Amino acid sequence: MKTLITLALLNGSLLLAAEPQKLFFARETATDSTRIALTIDGDQVSGSQSWQPKEDAHGASGSLSGIITGGGIIQVVYEFTIEGSTQTEEQVLKLDGNKLYIGDGELVEGKDGRLNLKEPNKVAFTKVLDQVVVTEPKVGTPERKAIMDAMRGPVAAHVGKKITFTGDVQVSGNWARFQGNVAPADGKPPKDEDRAFDLELDFYALLKMDPDGAWQVLHWGFAGDIGVSEAAREKYPKAPWVLFE
Repeated sequence: MKTLITLALLNGSLLLAAEPQKLFFARETATDSTRIALTIDGDQVSGSQSWQPKEDAHGASGSLSGIITGGGIIQVVYEFTIEGSTQTEEQVLKLDGNKLYIGDGELVEGKDGRLNLKEPNKVAFTKVLDQVVVTEPKVGTPERKAIMDAMRGPVAAHVGKKITFTGDVQVSGNWARFQGNVAPADGKPPKDEDRAFDLELDFYALLKMDPDGAWQVLHWGFAGDIGVSEAAREKYPKAPWVLFE
């Protein structure tokens, strides 16, 4: 069966945007949580999905992949790890407004070991996830400037000269994260070799708005991997999960 994924039916209209879109959905209950992140880029779609019981260390997490076919119906291949074992299965999802539904149907094992839906056109859409709102302040907006200004002091002090930021800002509630690069404002690398090396790496910062409405940097650093963001996630477990996707 050809692997397919849909979409984006939001607010009653099909989205086929020229720029990549990232959508987040979650279902939190007293017993477990389910989270899905979808990135739509042209007709290509990728993402992640996780399921975590509240009273058990074991859960399932993995990647989603496919292509947009339209109509609000999504067929994806979900490759995930559960209790140390890697599995792959077919899923059908449905976007309706700000809801994402996961289809429920009988699975049968294929020749390649993948679990396929026996009747993908007859799944029951009973499990619903709500969209998690994430905004991306554009360059030049007061909100983005305030976030940049909050980072500028400590990072400039670390580098030893004025700096500029280029990258992506995401805001969820009173939390924000920046991910991108830092460069000297004058275009000349710092004389300190260690600081010059830092600027060759990716930069990540986690921020939170204080009661007075001012952004405060909680955690930041340079790294060539996800080490800084993972450290921030561990240190601030109450930060929205969407800022670490």
